[in-house]
Parts: sequence; structure tokens; C-alpha cells
Amino acid sequence: MDDNQPHSSAPGYIQSKGPSSAHVQHATERFMTVNQGRLARVREGLQPKQQQCFDLLPLLFHINHESLPGYSSRDDVPFGISNYHPSDTVIRLAQSITRGQVGKRVSLTKPALSALYLMGSSGSIGQSTSSDLDIWVCYNSELNDRDIDRLQTKAEQISVWASGFNLEVHFFLMDAHRFSGGEQQSLTGENCGSTQHVLLLDEFYRTVQVLAGNIPAWWLVPTAFESEYRSALDTMAYDGYVNDANTTDFGPIATLPAGEFIGAGMWQIYKAIDSPYKSVLKLILLEIYAREYPAIESLAHQYKSDIYRMKLSLDDLDPYVMLYRRIESYLTERDEMERLALLRRCFYFKVGLNLSKPTRTYNWRRELMDYLLDSWGWTKSTIAHLDNFRAWTIEEVLSERRLLINELTHSYRFLTEFASEHHSTHVMSQRDLLILSRKLHAAFDRRPGKIDFIRIGLDVDLSHEKIRLYERESKQEPGVFLWAAYNRPLDADPSPSPLKYSKGLLETLLWSHLNGLISAHLHIPIYPMQQAITEFEIRMLLASMRQILPTPLPKIDSNSFYHPAILTKVVCFINVGRDPLHYLSARGLQKISARSNSLDFSALRENLVLSIDMVLVNTWGEVVVERFADQDAMTKALKSLINRVNKQTRSGLPIIETVCHNQTRPQAIAKRVKDLFEDALSALCSPMHPKNTRFVFNLSDNCILFQHINRVTNFQTLSDVTELEQHLGHEQAEYSPVVFDRVFQQDQPLMSQLYQTHSANTVNVAFELQTTQATLYLIDEQGSLMRFVQPLHNVATLLSPLLRFLKVTEHRQRSNTDVQLMPQRTIQCHQIVRQKNGLELKRIKLGGLVNKGRFISVQVNVDLSDQGGYDYHVVCNEKEFHSAVLGDNLYNAVASFVLGLRASGQKYPVYITDLALTESVTDSFEFGRDQTRHYVSLKLKLEKRINDAMKRL
Repeated sequence: MDDNQPHSSAPGYIQSKGPSSAHVQHATERFMTVNQGRLARVREGLQPKQQQCFDLLPLLFHINHESLPGYSSRDDVPFGISNYHPSDTVIRLAQSITRGQVGKRVSLTKPALSALYLMGSSGSIGQSTSSDLDIWVCYNSELNDRDIDRLQTKAEQISVWASGFNLEVHFFLMDAHRFSGGEQQSLTGENCGSTQHVLLLDEFYRTVQVLAGNIPAWWLVPTAFESEYRSALDTMAYDGYVNDANTTDFGPIATLPAGEFIGAGMWQIYKAIDSPYKSVLKLILLEIYAREYPAIESLAHQYKSDIYRMKLSLDDLDPYVMLYRRIESYLTERDEMERLALLRRCFYFKVGLNLSKPTRTYNWRRELMDYLLDSWGWTKSTIAHLDNFRAWTIEEVLSERRLLINELTHSYRFLTEFASEHHSTHVMSQRDLLILSRKLHAAFDRRPGKIDFIRIGLDVDLSHEKIRLYERESKQEPGVFLWAAYNRPLDADPSPSPLKYSKGLLETLLWSHLNGLISAHLHIPIYPMQQAITEFEIRMLLASMRQILPTPLPKIDSNSFYHPAILTKVVCFINVGRDPLHYLSARGLQKISARSNSLDFSALRENLVLSIDMVLVNTWGEVVVERFADQDAMTKALKSLINRVNKQTRSGLPIIETVCHNQTRPQAIAKRVKDLFEDALSALCSPMHPKNTRFVFNLSDNCILFQHINRVTNFQTLSDVTELEQHLGHEQAEYSPVVFDRVFQQDQPLMSQLYQTHSANTVNVAFELQTTQATLYLIDEQGSLMRFVQPLHNVATLLSPLLRFLKVTEHRQRSNTDVQLMPQRTIQCHQIVRQKNGLELKRIKLGGLVNKGRFISVQVNVDLSDQGGYDYHVVCNEKEFHSAVLGDNLYNAVASFVLGLRASGQKYPVYITDLALTESVTDSFEFGRDQTRHYVSLKLKLEKRINDAMKRL
């Protein structure tokens, strides 16, 4: 692929010293001889109906007939292929579909397409009955975007029609002019996108078969003159030997950019996820090219040179045979026999012939493979073993997988070192690099808890394995017990290597299930050392896995990798091998209690969730198991899940499934956990609620509060409802509603209803009347809760001073804040009424309550003292009182002055009507800003001190 100098050993022009009519004629004839032979081999590998479908493909792009597949009613749909003249056989096939409506002649002013090219394994020894067909549909550069879209639609319709013949056809729309200029499409499941350009051209030229239309112009330039490619074609065109009407030019195979190796390598490693044997072949070829860099002799050049030398044997020119022989020579020279053995298996599995099985039909593929196997020295038993891969043992599968992964790892490291050595950067687009990286991460990342899928590209049946699960103490961590899967009893071999081990039984069992090791088994022997797990529970767990996570898992749409992974399903397996009521289960008893909450059960207030094995399934097809044990299993599992969901870039909550197979209360435990998880996710991960929403539930005799702070969601354990109430009174950085789980709402209906009636930019006041006093609840604009008791004379005197103070406080806050940043605030008032069947919050109309009654004006200015406390400056009817002057006598002085203003001399309560905070005071608060709770809290504290002083007068 080096265009700096001609290939001295390569053949030149045929029967001439330069471009000539004879050269063009002979080169075209030789390539077309091979072309027709390979097309015949393509047809030979198809069923009769598939052959007819294959033969019709060019005609469907050549005409736009209403009775033929791919028809468009639009007059401007692109169709017509240059230099294509359908045979009488093809016309008769079309007439059989259209009932004679297709004529023999089709006249076109200017065909929209220059050619249809079949590329890839078709017509080679690598073609099998399940192989798909990759066809380049080459259109003229004059087509606009609308024309290309309509041509794409036509191609998709034809592809769907072909699938009805069990023929998988992929059409790739190509503009030769743009391609030769380096333009590429985006990455898709069948398209390598921007990962490679020259390498794709190399594969195209050595595998291409002309289905219809122009020949590739590259055929006509001898390998020795590849460096003069453009000049040679210009000369032929100038002399009239070629023109755009009979050739399609994708350009020369120029020097391969060093950066293309890493992109092509990553693409092949990605393809190895599903087809490792095919990818290994191409990765070793990349390695060969890299070692020859920059003077690379590509397989395409070798292919063209052989044809120029009249070496027209289809077997020798077979693209896969040429690929194999090039790699075989390379590995033999390097004395890498183990890699050569793997190469031969890769080649054998790619060909896909069962040569140990006798057959009456003997075709060219079988004959060629027999010749190769004989040269390799393979025995009948070796061939039979490979053909019988479905019955391989798990050890054989894992061994083969290790060899494949080692080869892939070797290739990746080699190509990375090559790119570093040549100071090259990859030529992939950032988008394609990101998609490939995500796919490789999903397939090969081995983080703890992630289920490792055993894939070697073969349909191996592992269900015959007799899996046993053993609990064993870790040799590295004494006291830590692991669960391991074996396929033989340990008494027969005391120190075998486990197939899989993990810290939890569930993960090992799930790995065995998803990899098909226990799909045909009802009985799984288990050998616990510490866990109290029974075979019955194992059977039930397995049944749940098969129902909720059936195998095989759904195929992942490649479009999923355009976005970060999103959790789609969460399955919580609860109390695996642990019975929270074992002291009753062992005696065949069950506890009956009115307190049925599984997280706060019975008079003992027991938490019945002792462990959670959380299975996470995402849009990339990854399955991860997280294990949480002991009394904090619930809170830790919930925290982990909430933070995972909140890190996702797209909205949408995963489906929650819960499984519990305890002997006592399994359904109740599973439902309680499912309800709690759904409530928590809805409150803390849904766009319906602010980011820092607080979520509350009870666990045993504790209250648990979750909240998102500093970019992470965490929880606090509070000893009881009283401590919870105090915590809900803490100041908040921004509006923070409180959501209670459904069970807590039933147990604490008042607190739940108080917050249900609250909303952003609202101050809620609720009161409950007793005989001589009232209990008031206040939730301010940030969601902070306060509870306090006030003496009761009547509702008006109870509410008016507070409501008036709240309005004054709002005005004061608004005066210190940009009006646009502080929305209009609403005050709501409710009366708490207790009834036999519960309680009710009755809305109270404020009406004139805010301005009702006359109260002595008591204004307070609060500042920080030098000692870190507060200094109070009280103004009462223009009379000023300073705590800095009066000290603790401040309250007596104010109380005495107020009492002197009252004609009756009665000692009813004093109410502060206005309170101001200096900037230094607000700066001292936790979040550096004031909220209504600060004002009301100081108001109540000062009122109590003044009123207590008044009582003592």
C-alpha cells in the first residue's frame, strides 16, 4: 500500500508498455472470468428460490415497476444501472411476478446508478447457507439528499422482499467520488463507519463481484503503477480507452494511515463479540500489515497481480484462502505454532462445514477444505471434535474462550503500541470512537458483580453440565465465605478450579443460569457451610430467574450505544439463604401481629429484610449483581440504586421486581420492598419532584430520611418520629418537599398530610385546638417544619399575630432580594380536625385575619455579638431597648414597658410584630441565606422570654 515507489516485482501493462486498448480489453476479460466464476459459486450456495431472488436484484434497481419489489409511485425515484442489459432468463423471472407486464427493453436517458457490487465472503469458501449478502449500490454524484433518501427506501423495500426467501441482503449506498475523497458514513451494526477507509477498500477490491453495471477502474491499473494511478487512468481516458460511463472509480489503495490500524482493530474486536473466529483472522492480517508498514503488500494487490499473471484459479484466488495462506506464512516464519493452531480453528469454524459427517453431495467448498485439512495433518478425531462443538464441556469452552480473548488482547496491545510508536492518532470520528468504546466496555469490562457471558461465537449447548454449588472459605480472606460453581463433586477432586465464584450465592447461581449451564436441570446440588439455604429455596430461586430473566436475554439494539447505559430492570432477591423468623420456622410456627409492616414487624419491631441481592439490567445488555447484607441492607441497596438512576442522563425509571422465598411471609416481604423501592424512586429520581426532595420511611423503630445533597443521595437514621420532626425543621438550601412512603403515610397521617398540602413558594400553617392552648405546625417556603404551642383565647388571636408577622417577614425578605428571583409567596392555613376514621385538614379562609386586632408594635433587629451570640435591638412604640446595654434585663424591661402601655394591666401575651436580621446574621446560617423558619424561631424564643418575664412582674 506504499505509493512512494512502483512495485518492481509486480506485473505491468498487459501486452503493452503503457495504457492501451489491448491492455484494457485483456485486463477486463481476466477479471470478468474470475468474476463470473465466483458469481456461479455464489448461486451454487443458494437454494433454487434464493437463486431466483439473487438473479432479480439488479433488475429491481434497474426499473421502477409497480408490480415489482422496491416500486415507488414517485416519478423521481432514482433507478437504472449503467451498462446493464438484463438477460432473457431474468426478464422471464420478472414476468412471472408481474404476469407478463415487464418488457424486454428498458430505455433510460441517464441511469441513476453506476453499478451493483457484491463484496465480502460471497462466492468464497467462507460463504455458507446462513451468510448474508453485502451489496454496494453505487449512485451518481449528481443525486441530491432527497434522491438518496428515496433510493435508500427502495433498497430497504427490496431487502425486506429478499428476507421472504430467507436471504439476508444488506445494501450500502455508495458515492464513489465521495468515498475516494475519504468521506465515510456513521458507524452501524453492519458498517465500519469512520474506523477504516483504506482497509475497507483493500477488502472491497479483493472480494468484489460485479452484479451489474460498470467495472471498477482499479482493475485496469497494474499493481506496479499504483503510485501513478491517477495519471494512468487519465491517460486511458484521454486516449478513449475508458470513461465514466463504463468504469466506477473508488480510487487507489494508497499508503495506509498509521492511525487507521487502531480504529480498524477496535472495530474487529467489537465484531469479535459475536463472531470471534472471523475477527481473529482479520486482526492478524492487521498485525501483518502493521509489521510491513509502510511498504505494505496488500492482499488486494496480490489478488490483482495474480490475475495479471493469468493465475485465474478460483481456489487460489479465493479471498479467504488467500487470507489464510498469508497469515499461515507469517505465523510459520515467526514459529508461533499455538497461534497457527488457533488460526486453523478460526478458519475451519468460519467456513462452517461439518466434514466429519458423510454427504452424498460433494461440492467445491468441501473438496477445497479436504485439501487444506490434509495439508494441516488433522486427524478424523480432531475434525469430529470440532464438528461436535455443541457437546463441548464447559472446561473446553472456557479454555477456547481464554485463547480467543488472549488473541484479541494481544492484537489490541500490539496495535496500540504500533500507533504509539508511529505517533499516530486514530482516524475515527469522536462519535464512532465513543460508540465502539461503549460496546467494548459492555462486552469485556470485568468489574465486580458483573455477569460474565461465555461467548465463543459457536452455538454450544452447556445444559448437559451437572453443576454443583459449594460454599467455601476464602483462602485470601479467612472468615469470608464464597459460593463457587463446579461441574464435578469435590470428593472426587479436592482442589479443582471453580467455574465461577462470588461472595453471594445469587450471583453464582445467576451466572450459571444466564450462561445456559442449568437450563435443563430441576435439581441443583448445594453444599453450604454457613448459610441456611435449602434445595427447595434453590429450586424456587431458579424458577424465578427463568421467569423474570429468561434466556437468551433480548438482543441489544446498536442504537442503544448512542447513549449512556440506562437501567431498565432491577430485580431484588431478598433474604437468599437467610430466614429472619428462623426461630419460628424451625418449629413450624408463624407469628400473627397487627403490625404487619415487614420492615417494622410485630411488637418487637423487627426488620425482616436481612439481605438483598440486587440484579441490575441496562440498555447495553449488562447484568450486574450487588449484594447487601445485615440490618442496613435495605438502606444501602436503596442508596446505591437511587444514585445510579440519578446519574443517568435520560429520564425514565427502571421496572422493579422483588423475589423472596422465605418459609414465612415471603409474599408480604417482597411486596413491601417493591412498594418502598417504587415510592423512593418516584420521589427521588422522577422529574416530578425537585432534585433535593426528602424521602422518609421507617425501618424497625427508626425513621430513615433520604436526600440529595452535594451531588449524591445519602440517608440519615433518626431514632424516632420526634427526632424526625426536629430534622425536618432544618434549614434547606432550596425548596425541599418531603415525600413519605405509603406505609409511613398510614402510620403518621398528620405529618404526611401537612406536606401533601404544601408546595413551592408557600408557607403553610396548621393548628389543632385543645382546651387552653393550640398546637401549631408551620412549613415555610423551603419546606422546613416547625411545631410549637401557643395559648388559646380564640382562633383570631391565635392566628392574626402570626399571619401578620409572616406577611411582614415576606416583605422584608423581598426588599433584600431581587424581585425576579423571589416569586410571589402564598400563605395557607388549615385546621386539624380529628375524627373516628382519621383526621382532616380543613382549609381556613384568611379573609381579614391578617389585619384583625390591634397589637402593640414590637420590632426587633438582630445582629451578631462579639461573643458569637445575638444582640437584640428592640423598638416598642418608639422606645428602644438594647441587649448590649441591658443584658439579661432586656426582657424584664420590655415586658414592664408593654405592661405599662396596657390600660387594663392584664398580662396576656406579647407578640413581636417585625424582626430584621443583619447581613452578618444571615451569613452565619448554614446556607448563607435566610428563610421564614429563622424569623419565626427567633420570634418564638424572644416572645417566650418576654412573656415569662411579664409573668414574674
